[in-house]
Amino acid sequence: MKVSKLIHDLHEQLEENKSAIDECVFLRNENEGFLEEIKELKKENTDLRKIQDQDDLNRQITNLRIKQKELEKENKRLYQACHLAEVIRLRKENVRLVAQLENDEHNVGHLDEKMKRLDYLEKVFASNRYVFTDIPNTPENLKMVKMMKKYVNKRRYNLRWRGQYLVDGENWKQYQYGQPLSKSKCIRVYIDSLTHAIDTVEGFNAEEVDVILGGLYKEEDQSEEFITSFEVKGEENAEIDEEKRILNVTKQLINYFQSMRLHLQNSASKPIKDLVNIVIPKGEKSCHTE
Repeated sequence: MKVSKLIHDLHEQLEENKSAIDECVFLRNENEGFLEEIKELKKENTDLRKIQDQDDLNRQITNLRIKQKELEKENKRLYQACHLAEVIRLRKENVRLVAQLENDEHNVGHLDEKMKRLDYLEKVFASNRYVFTDIPNTPENLKMVKMMKKYVNKRRYNLRWRGQYLVDGENWKQYQYGQPLSKSKCIRVYIDSLTHAIDTVEGFNAEEVDVILGGLYKEEDQSEEFITSFEVKGEENAEIDEEKRILNVTKQLINYFQSMRLHLQNSASKPIKDLVNIVIPKGEKSCHTE
């Protein structure tokens, strides 16, 4: 009886174990199915993320393209505005330069006419004062000219002389504005009328020439200092070009007035008794009265 019951219990336990095993197999199979489903879900989730990322990327690309078009449009607008402003500025500058050029041409025309008139008057006036020429430069002839100066009517006239024709062997380039009497072949004599209030051939006395040269020397120094301080090699500068032009004119005037001063110094500025050795025979009186 006990054995039968034990066998019966064992069969029941085997049945229970079998049911448990079947349930475990079922659960395992179901778990594997869940795992496969989870794997599919993960794969689907990954695909969805990729799609979402691609959408975000496409959206960003679209926004960037829109911003690029807006920037290109703004850049074009700014370029047109700047170009228009530059065109307007250049047109105004062109109008100003044209007006200045016309004004300069007008002034230059008047200046040319005045210079021609002045040159003509100087030649006419100089021809009236240019009295003696081609006098050989010898001690005797120089003495004669100085004697003429001594006896000329000083209330009405002023007698001056200058060198004429450069002697042989001298370089004419050193005397482009005239040579001293010691370097001249001949003597040229001028007689100025004091009624015109001109006491030199050029219309200036020695003191006036020194004052003019002093001003010209200062102008020369200022121009050279300005050019040295502000000139940049390789760069165009209208102010520097104008200053160079002024400096060139200043140097020409300096050479001219230096030559004039030289002529004035050679034109008998000392008393006649210091320049001419006059011998008066004994027993005779001089006919010259002071």
